[in-house]
Amino acid sequence: MSSVLRKKMGAGSGLPPTILRYHDFWTAIHQSVSTWAAQALDGGVPPAPEMRRVYSGASALEALESRTAFFFNSRLSPGLCAIATDGAGAARIVAKRLSQDFESAKEASALFLKLMFEAPAVALWRAAAPSLEGHQAETLTSPLSEPVQAAGSFEPDSRYLIIAYSVMPEAVQSQIWLVFDLDYLMGCAHEAERRASEHKRPPASKLLRESVMSSSIKVEAVLDKISMTIGECSRLKVGDLIPLPDTDPGSVRLNAETVNGQIEIGQCEMGENDYPQPPIKKSGAVIGTRR
Repeated sequence: MSSVLRKKMGAGSGLPPTILRYHDFWTAIHQSVSTWAAQALDGGVPPAPEMRRVYSGASALEALESRTAFFFNSRLSPGLCAIATDGAGAARIVAKRLSQDFESAKEASALFLKLMFEAPAVALWRAAAPSLEGHQAETLTSPLSEPVQAAGSFEPDSRYLIIAYSVMPEAVQSQIWLVFDLDYLMGCAHEAERRASEHKRPPASKLLRESVMSSSIKVEAVLDKISMTIGECSRLKVGDLIPLPDTDPGSVRLNAETVNGQIEIGQCEMGENDYPQPPIKKSGAVIGTRR
């Protein structure tokens, strides 16, 4: 990624068009979060994320410090770096898992909220991982790690895409964050566009062959050739009979016109073909051997 693009993206929240067009990614993530929210929080999410914003490594860490967050090892999760929730989300997890009311769950300590969020965070990671290139969703090893072991190590010059979904209902509205390595997503998006382009466009060799096969050439069926003087040609008139004493009516040459002149492409003979539907006859040259 160029330094100019990094500066532009660091200054604003705009996403690269390539990622905005990466529809398979957005569809898969929305489906994963929707299913997880229903199971973990008895809630739902709107059709579109509440926030899609690019952060530097330092600013992403700063934003995550105010939330309950878990980070994922890049060996198992090269793109999805972290999952986090806000205070309301963590309290809803506790209330759901311990069958408590929401107000009581909010009084729990930060450490207890994080402990209770660990299993749901890993569950969301496992739900999203199968749709992401290179993620080992079936591993028995814990994917959790420190920030330095996540993709990009959250270095200041690393770039991350944070996607935030609001989890309804409004009475206990909360947020769930998914943090992705931006370079990883850019690579996947470019590869998806390349595959889509190849799927739509036939190979160059096939296009060339189809173009050649659909082009037109002039083909002549030649029964015989004779020599005449210019004077004899000038005296020809309608009704004259031109004798062909040595002509074999069973031997007709097929000549094709090319850029290098006429070439013989086959032999045929005069004849008629019968067509049962409709009952007509067509006269012409019947193809024989082909050269």
